[in-house]
Amino acid sequence: MEGSAKGKKLSTPALDKVDSHQQRKEIDVGISEYVCKGPGFSAILKQRYSDFQVHEIDMDGTIVHLTDRNDVKYVERHETEEVNIFTAEQWEKIEVMIKTGDPKMVEFDITDKSKEVRQNIHKTLRAKYEDVKSNSVHVDGKTIMKIFKMEGEEQTRRNDQRRLSKVYTQFVLYKENTSTMEAINTIARVLKIKSSFFMTAGTKDKRAMTSQLVTVNYRDPAKILNSVQNSTKIAVGNFCFTNKPLQLGNLKGNRFEIALRNVIGNQQQIVANLESLKQIGFINYYGSHCFGTRHVPTHHIGKQLVLGQWQKAIDLILEPPEVRSKFQRDYDLTMARIEYRSSKDAHKAFSKIKRNLQTIEAKLLLNLKKHGKDLVGALNTIPFSTRYDYIQAYQRFVWNTVVSKRISKFGPMPIVGDLVFAPGTSSDCDVYAERENIESIAEEAENDQVGDDDANGDKEEDGENSNAKAQRNYRQVIFIDENNIKDYTINEIILPLPGFDITYPANEVAGWYRELFEADGLTEMDFKQSTKTYNLGGAYRLLVTKPSDVKWKFLRYDDPTLRLIPSDWDRIHTQPPPAAVIDGIYLGLVLQFSLPASSYATMALREIMKMSAGSQKSLNDAGSAKQTSPAVTAADDTTTGDANERMKRKLEPAVSVESCECPKTKKIKLEPGVTSDGKL
Repeated sequence: MEGSAKGKKLSTPALDKVDSHQQRKEIDVGISEYVCKGPGFSAILKQRYSDFQVHEIDMDGTIVHLTDRNDVKYVERHETEEVNIFTAEQWEKIEVMIKTGDPKMVEFDITDKSKEVRQNIHKTLRAKYEDVKSNSVHVDGKTIMKIFKMEGEEQTRRNDQRRLSKVYTQFVLYKENTSTMEAINTIARVLKIKSSFFMTAGTKDKRAMTSQLVTVNYRDPAKILNSVQNSTKIAVGNFCFTNKPLQLGNLKGNRFEIALRNVIGNQQQIVANLESLKQIGFINYYGSHCFGTRHVPTHHIGKQLVLGQWQKAIDLILEPPEVRSKFQRDYDLTMARIEYRSSKDAHKAFSKIKRNLQTIEAKLLLNLKKHGKDLVGALNTIPFSTRYDYIQAYQRFVWNTVVSKRISKFGPMPIVGDLVFAPGTSSDCDVYAERENIESIAEEAENDQVGDDDANGDKEEDGENSNAKAQRNYRQVIFIDENNIKDYTINEIILPLPGFDITYPANEVAGWYRELFEADGLTEMDFKQSTKTYNLGGAYRLLVTKPSDVKWKFLRYDDPTLRLIPSDWDRIHTQPPPAAVIDGIYLGLVLQFSLPASSYATMALREIMKMSAGSQKSLNDAGSAKQTSPAVTAADDTTTGDANERMKRKLEPAVSVESCECPKTKKIKLEPGVTSDGKL
């Protein structure tokens, strides 16, 4: 557990120093606090990629699953109202006709319905049933609607017309242990089309099982199905057609199913931590992965870009890592970086590169070689999304640092002067955080090269694309005062991501922002530059996020390779869930919860486990090999006895417990082997 920021002066000396460690320390990116104090527990996360499953939640709030790989007929998404246009008895007659063909036609008297209502009925029927036709006729002064099922060529013609009138094919992409782009590239290669034709709401974790929506310029679903028939990692299905392609950010959030293996800790406290997560939530930190995975954190580079220190930014991008051996990966790039650091000669540095000519470093050096002093032009060879990631990383670092101080000093409760969104404004998850709306700034970089990999490693995490997007303030904010403070909880408090067009809290928290800026030689207006690609307007982010629909269960198992969570693929093939082992050697904890976009599951796990991402990674690495007994860690330092005793070790039966350090955590009464009311 990292130390508290309480009582410490806010400063950013870490920004003047390059971290040589591959694994970013949480304290170095401003992460230090927890909502609920108290002990945690140890467990292994992602021992197997099947232990981490992510399901996209679309804009309608539907959790995306792969459920159908065979039906590729047209199913139109529609928004027409079905309520009140027919009675329940009339709908039942239509359903019977469609399913049985008897009768051949149903007729309803719609004389009393207006023209608009009749038109709505026809639209609803066409949208709801792909093979149903309806028309209205006048008989003896009455208007009768006739509804019948189409067959043969008539149905084929209508479906063809509908397909031609729609532009995009939508489907569910299910993947295992592969990245979103790798999966899309596989499909695109077989279909012989550009991968840029495919659109998603975001990328999902690589080391996981995930399901998400994809749209593509109209393609025959059968061909898309055939494109993955030989793949062991990718499946597609649930086809439909739409006239609206997906855009980045077109999701409500993600549903997570996570298995923690080899759980070691006090079961009473584990359940108390889970209840706190369910009732209060976790600090909505930007995780360490948001700051890159290479030796120079992205927020170091971002700070120099915000300052307009182009040469210093270039120096950091080209800063060489520690040379471990002559045969290390990207050895030629390392030699080029060393040459540039010592001589500042782009010609000599570029000559060292033999193989990695498409990298950011190579393109940067090549431009410096050709154009010399045009530093902004050289930086523009870096993909726009990566450049914007750099500056937003600095913004996120400031946010993390301030929120740690805020929680440390005032705890998880509102204080006078805090910010909340004004009543009546939209609460969509893609609005309250960084609005994923890149167009306004991307216009400034429309001639940039695109498609390069991120310079700081694969930043997929927690089921969501972490690429930065342009920011706007879409919602009005108000201050908490003595009159309204009772109306709010910590779950409604927001803190600003700094920018030139943002409102800061009306309390001492605002001073913490200024202190950070002054330490780095910045002012608020430095976030607005003449080079508009590096502008940051600012945004707001919830201080604490509360997951929805939190569920959990404990289970025991003997085989460390046993799959603990059934996947979409398992469900399609009706594979049963793993059989329970009453006296199994290992203890597992299976969690389910939903998070809004831009919140991270690793931060939720950090809250309940009280374990940093670095510590989690160490356990994961230790658990990646096949185990013969549960791992024992510092979190289990009270365990005594030989290995055989530890193999048989069980957690204490849970009893009535109340954590005095977790506000709003109610008493929990559990019998041995029974989960809480959050059980699966």
